[in-house]
Amino acid sequence: MTEPSTTLAAAARRRLKAETELKAARADLAEAIRADAAAGVRQVDIVKLTGYTREQIRRIVNPA
Repeated sequence: MTEPSTTLAAAARRRLKAETELKAARADLAEAIRADAAAGVRQVDIVKLTGYTREQIRRIVNPA
């Protein structure tokens, strides 16, 4: 049986790191969205800046 290449192992590590960073970035973005919404920033402006839909913004600002 052949062992996985070092290239494959490196790519797998990069993917895992990217997933971890993406999760952290989403959490940071959600926190910033909640803060700006609480400060009175219009939802339409948050939508334009983030690319999220109004519904996504509503779910972030008012979680169930």
